[in-house]
Amino acid sequence: MVEQASTLLGSIKILVGITDDKQDELINELISNAQEQILAYVNQDNNKPVGMPDDIDFIIKDVVVQMYNRLGDEGKASSSEGSVSSTWSDIDLAKYASFLDKYRNQSYGQVRMRFL
Repeated sequence: MVEQASTLLGSIKILVGITDDKQDELINELISNAQEQILAYVNQDNNKPVGMPDDIDFIIKDVVVQMYNRLGDEGKASSSEGSVSSTWSDIDLAKYASFLDKYRNQSYGQVRMRFL
């Protein structure tokens, strides 16, 4: 997991254009937050928790870059300055549902039907 975090950190720094170590602690915290959100999503309806899937680095990277780009603008829905406007959408794991749903152990219980 430490090797994965180190690889994620390096990749995310490249994606957001960081070349020094000054924000490593912040990015590691964002990585942890993204992983917790993903675990909450995949474990939302099951009594046997699933661990962190191995092949979801691309989702973690995407979510962390979104989080990083919003720093200082938390809570804003949109902003405009002169002729430039920006709109932020919520970070929603639902757009990754088609990939993450395979890790969910959905158990809706058993339904018994009796015909008389």
